[in-house]
This record gives sequence, C-alpha cells and structure tokens, in this order.
Amino acid sequence: MNHPEKTPDLASGAGAESAASTPAGRPATGVNPRRAVPVLLFLFIFCLVVDQCFKFTSQPMAAALSLSESTVSLQATLTGVLIGIGAVVYSALADSVAIRKLLYLSIGLIVVGSVIGFVGSASFGVVLVGRVVQTAGLAAAETLYVVYVTKHFQGVELKKYLGFSNMSFQLASLIGTLVSGFLATYVSWTWMFLIPLLIVLSLPFIRTRVPDDVAHTSSGVDVYGLFLVGVIATGLIMFMQDFTWWWIPVVVATVLFVHHVRTNSRALVDASFFTNRPYISALVIVFIIYSVNLAFVFLFPFAIHGVHGMAMDKVSLLTIPGYVLGASTAAMSGAVSRRLDSKQAVTLALCLLALALAVAGVFINVSVVAMVVAMAMFSVGFGLLYAPLMSSALLLMPAAKSGVAVGFYNLVINVASPIGVAYTAMLMSSKPTWFAGLSVGGSAEGDYFSTILWFLVGITLVGLVVYRVLFGLIERNNAKAAERLTAQQ
Repeated sequence: MNHPEKTPDLASGAGAESAASTPAGRPATGVNPRRAVPVLLFLFIFCLVVDQCFKFTSQPMAAALSLSESTVSLQATLTGVLIGIGAVVYSALADSVAIRKLLYLSIGLIVVGSVIGFVGSASFGVVLVGRVVQTAGLAAAETLYVVYVTKHFQGVELKKYLGFSNMSFQLASLIGTLVSGFLATYVSWTWMFLIPLLIVLSLPFIRTRVPDDVAHTSSGVDVYGLFLVGVIATGLIMFMQDFTWWWIPVVVATVLFVHHVRTNSRALVDASFFTNRPYISALVIVFIIYSVNLAFVFLFPFAIHGVHGMAMDKVSLLTIPGYVLGASTAAMSGAVSRRLDSKQAVTLALCLLALALAVAGVFINVSVVAMVVAMAMFSVGFGLLYAPLMSSALLLMPAAKSGVAVGFYNLVINVASPIGVAYTAMLMSSKPTWFAGLSVGGSAEGDYFSTILWFLVGITLVGLVVYRVLFGLIERNNAKAAERLTAQQ
C-alpha cells in the first residue's frame, strides 16, 4: 500500500536540464505549464483508481470464472510488472515525443484493452489480454504526470506537485478499493472494464491544455535491458504457477542481464552500482520486503470473505483506516527523520510489518477488527519504510548517479510486488496448514490463511535480519556510511 515515486531519471537526466534551462514554471514557448497540471493529475488519479480496482477484484473474478487463486493472480502480477517497465519506457519516450501524443496513445490502449476485457469477460484468457493492453495505457498516464512536473518546475513548486502525486496515490487506492467492492457486490466485476472508457472525456482538455512541444533531449531507452528484466519477472511469476520449465528463461535472462550491464555503457543500470555495498544490500532487502507489500493486500479480501463471509463492499470499507494512516505516515516522514535515523526507522518499520502480519495470523479466525488493526499497522509500516530505506541505499551513491539509482530502485519495487502476489496466490491454491496451531480458534479456511500470514511474517523477519546484518557490516567497515546511516536529517 505504499507508492514508489515514478521517477523518470532511469530513462534520462533531461528533466533536470529542462527545468534549469528555463524560468521556473515557464517554458521557452511562453505557455504557462501550470494549465496542464490539473488534467495530468486527474489522469494520474483516474488510472491509479482503475489499476487498484482490478487488484482488489481478484476474488469475485475468481469466483465468477471458477479460477484458482494462482491463476486469477496473473491479471494483477503480469500487469504489475508491465506498470514498472512501462514507467521507464514512457519516461524515455517523453524526451523525444510530445506528452500530448503519448497521452493520446495511452487513452487508445486503455479503451481498446477495456473493450476487449468486457466483451470477452467470459474467458479469462481474453480478460488477461484485455488487462495487458489496458495496463500498457495505464502505465503512461500514471508516469507522465511525474515526468511533466519534473520537466517544467523546480524547487518548492516541484516538491508541491510531487507531493500531490503521493497524496493522490493513497486517495486513488482507497477510491479504487471502494468502487471495486461495491461494483462486485451490487452490479458485476465486469463493469470494471467499462469505467476506464470514461477517460475519453478528457480528450478535449488534453488537446487544449497539454502542450505539444518536446525538447528532443532523449538519451534513449535500454529496450534490451528492460526486456531481460521483464523476462526475469514474468518467468518467476509463471514458474510459481506450476514449477515447470519457466526457471530456464529466468536463469538465462539473469546471466544475459549481468553480461549486458557489465559490457554496455548505456545499459539500464550502471555496473558500478553492483559494487556499491549499501545500494546492492538495499536492493536485496527491497526485493524481499516489497514482495510482502501487495501479498497482504491481495490476500486480505480473500481472507475476510472466506473466513467471515463478508461481502466485497463491506471488505472494501475495512481498508479505509489503513489507507488513511498510511497516507498520514508518509506525509510525516520528514518529521520522523528528524527524530529517528535511517537504521532506527527501517528497523521500526520492519518490526511493525512483522507485528501486523502476526496479529492477523493469530486472530484471523475470531476477529474482523483485529484484521482491520493489522492492515492499519501494515500501512503505517510501509509508509514509514520507503524514505529511510531509500536513504540507506544511497549512502555512498555519487550525486551524479543518484537519479538512475533511484529509478532502478523503484523498478525493483515494481517487480518484487507482483512476485509477492504470485507466491501468495500459489500458497492460497495449495492451502497449507503448517502453522494453523498459531492462530486462535480454528476453521478450514482460517487455518490455511493463518499459515500464509505466518509465512509472510517469516519473510519479513528474514528481511529485518538481512538489513541488520548487511548494514551492520557496512557500518563497521565504512566510517562515512556509518556516520550517514545514524544521522538524523
């Protein structure tokens, strides 16, 4: 339930140069760039709402199409990977193609994908194709707002508009969850494909308010590198479906990616990043911990509906405290950083995540209130985690390379999250009861959900131990890193 900023820096550094070369808020064309902000922010929120709707609608979709949890999860996992990769691609394209034209492309893909999904809603294969096409468009609209404001604003004004994106993410996630819950209960989950069609109403405003100019400063996009990342992530997700030959492309793509980074100066990520101990250590922790992020969000509606028989509209209401507290925590991250150093904040956040999942694991059979409390604690934990863990990653990163480093860091988050959904869905399909004795009460549904929650507790604790060990070693061996790690900012 935490939103990694869709930073365009992975694609190029043109945004900063553009902002620096013209007066703040006024491009060389003389057109006031602020006129486009409301339109782009609306599209940003609207597309996030649509994306969240489908993340939360897995349970009714599975029931309607008689799908296993692992199968239905594909409409969230594969599209999650596409969102992460699409963010990088569209960020790069925005340096050589006008944002207005990219928005037209985005809307076209959203409409086509939504029509495919609605017309073919009786077949999951067609639904999945529709979701993939639709998401290719959603990725653009979700990314281009951030790209636009970083190109046209700087200083305090830039921070204000980026702040809007963080607040909007929490708002959109809440709206999407509520809308999907009520539609699935009172109408049909298939109507989720009709909502995106409303985006065509924005076309006149895009034409009149979003500029058609372009700086032509692109340094290109590493298509091959992104393709390999996509193969690795997709292969892992598909491997978790049936544990067959999908491990082969994962291994091959990983070897090719390492070779590509080492031999290509224009690769997706600088080879020196992998010798930067704080950065590579943080990436390992990010991959572990952020797999838990969407895992619990995906499991939550299945668990509440399965154990307590609650309708989806009521389940969606239970997420409100979590989103509100998560947004509040993220908003207070600056104040927190003045009281806790990065090491303390990350440790506290990971402990909160483990405690939240443990509370859910213990009380899932007997208390909906406990599940709401657990989700709220979980949201607070991730709201607290993002900034200090990012800070830990960049301890020894040269300023000139920090933009690309942040971009690749966020890409790892976007890859790890759907992988977490994949392994959670796999466990839900197999219904293990290894840790059923650790929950209060007992039921057939509750026992295996409790086991999965305790499995997620274990993954979180592994992340905590790995963080303390790796950064403890860095702290002992590098005085500069130790000073920055324990500094309150």
